[in-house]
Amino acid sequence: MKVCLATALLLSAVPWIATSALAGGIRGTCDVRFAVSSTLHDFTGTGRCQSFSTPLVRDAAGKTILPSVVVEVPVAEMKTGDDSRDGKMREMFQSDRYPMIHATARDIDTDRVRESIRKDREGKAPLDIFLAIRGVERKVQATASNLKEEGTRVSFDLEFPVSVKEFDLKPPSPIFFIRVDDRVVVKGTFALDVSQAP
Repeated sequence: MKVCLATALLLSAVPWIATSALAGGIRGTCDVRFAVSSTLHDFTGTGRCQSFSTPLVRDAAGKTILPSVVVEVPVAEMKTGDDSRDGKMREMFQSDRYPMIHATARDIDTDRVRESIRKDREGKAPLDIFLAIRGVERKVQATASNLKEEGTRVSFDLEFPVSVKEFDLKPPSPIFFIRVDDRVVVKGTFALDVSQAP
């Protein structure tokens, strides 16, 4: 079930644009890393999201808001360094029916997030996202950190836990006594280009 990213972003932003002033936009990419523990040994994997874009708006109070941003990660491009394990992972995600993992963040007050990161001793800020895996959507609390701003370029990390059970996933095991831990740690490194409205 693949939704056109540009169409989804436009539709989600229409109510905001109608009542708010367009402040600019962002275009971005991200690299994804995930860490998994099992009774045999731990392993890590990588992925990469598709390029995405979304408008920035300024609300009546003058705050810069991201109405909605959708990030899609192709399951087929997620790798763990083991072809057999990767094949089983794609089976678990039913990638033939659900080729994308979707992450959505809504109504992001960018100034508030920036200020929270700067004030926090560890340079972190909470951020709620909605994660959709295999047609199941759950709200997940992520942590933004490592914010860097240079001109129109912005980068940051976003880390969050994923419960395998909460998404009704059943990791396959090649041997019956090998079990994968329920908690998977996901970390995305984002690179954004920010444009200002004329």
